[in-house]
Amino acid sequence: MALEKIEYDASHCQRCSTCKWIHLWEVKSHRFSKSCPSLVYGKFDCYAAQGKNDIATGLLKGELTWEQSTDKLLEIIYRCPMCAACDINCKRVMDLDIIGVLEALREEACERGYGPLPAHKEFITSIQQYDNVWKQPRTRRANWARKLDIKDLSKPKEKAEVLYFVGCTYAYKPGVDVVPIGTAEVLKKAGVDFGILGVKELCCGGICDNVGDKKSFEEIAEKNLKMFKETGAKTIITNCPGCSMTFSEKYARHLKINTSDLDYQVVHATDYINDLIKKGKIKLTKNVDMKITYHDPCHLGRRNEPYKHWEGKRIEFGLTDPPRELNRGVHGGYEQPREILKAIPGLELVEMERIKEYSWCCGSGGGAKSAFPDFAISTGQERIEEAKTTGASAIVSACPWCETHLKDSIDSMDESMKVYSFIELVKQAME
Repeated sequence: MALEKIEYDASHCQRCSTCKWIHLWEVKSHRFSKSCPSLVYGKFDCYAAQGKNDIATGLLKGELTWEQSTDKLLEIIYRCPMCAACDINCKRVMDLDIIGVLEALREEACERGYGPLPAHKEFITSIQQYDNVWKQPRTRRANWARKLDIKDLSKPKEKAEVLYFVGCTYAYKPGVDVVPIGTAEVLKKAGVDFGILGVKELCCGGICDNVGDKKSFEEIAEKNLKMFKETGAKTIITNCPGCSMTFSEKYARHLKINTSDLDYQVVHATDYINDLIKKGKIKLTKNVDMKITYHDPCHLGRRNEPYKHWEGKRIEFGLTDPPRELNRGVHGGYEQPREILKAIPGLELVEMERIKEYSWCCGSGGGAKSAFPDFAISTGQERIEEAKTTGASAIVSACPWCETHLKDSIDSMDESMKVYSFIELVKQAME
């Protein structure tokens, strides 16, 4: 029973409401002080983390059963982007593993045959049949690379110590292939010897884990781990924070080891390219005259810390035996993208009120966009409203899900704000 793993965390919630707001010292206005998209949209406490803790505890004690209100339980559990804003705030107060509770609820739903939701099953079936979430043929996986004037890049290297892993969305979604194309061009210009998997690239499987389908996730993880070993990859560069988090945090958790003990190191493209800029291998010389604001992706920020494996038990007052170190979201990929943007001549970066570990989620993560599109768009619109207050003409991010969803949210509002990936601005500054 998945919920038994998190009984301590769920039952020791003190109902302090810290999960609902950004840290009090970080509040700059009442308008943008909330942290939980599910609660803002759902209004009732059951949608907040403390309400979900009560639900988990009730299910464990038999005070609540799945059969009593299956549909409502599934809505509460799955109408959540799994952004972990509640999690990092709780860890500042009670040190409870709230993201663990949310994941356990979904895993329990799947174990009992209630989950995942139909929209999520479509993604999982697509991965099983096509190795990607978009029901696209495997032969199209490397189409972006065929548009490049780089010899043999569209063919996978049999051995590659530096592996560029593109991910499903950047490889397949219309209009976003400018990101892998731009990344490959920048890496080549910097003299980086890298390979790609091409048509052999598989989905990372993160979406399966996000919705609680552990069996499908573990099968995909084993396939990818085998491929990484055969390729000899020591460094894996990703543009998608979901892939990055999955290959590091989720795969390490699957193997029951620390992230640092994996056979490879996962580096998001913002980190890798920022390092190349600092070493002088990339020159940013052309002015990009624009006022922009930056949106922190949840999977690159508060959910992008190394996994530290722990087996033991929770005891009173938050203590653990043996001691356990929980991630608090403070060491995510926050500074690297900002350093890149600040290095671009002519570019003015203005910050929103909720940033870094307190960033407001775009709304598309955790399977929310596919199963609850109205909720996802409403959450995205909230972020655009916040971006507008900065006076920026564009919002920049480093995640395919964020970039695509923020564009959809802007379109739904009939706004003129533009959305860019950081790599597009880097390319402009290099030309």
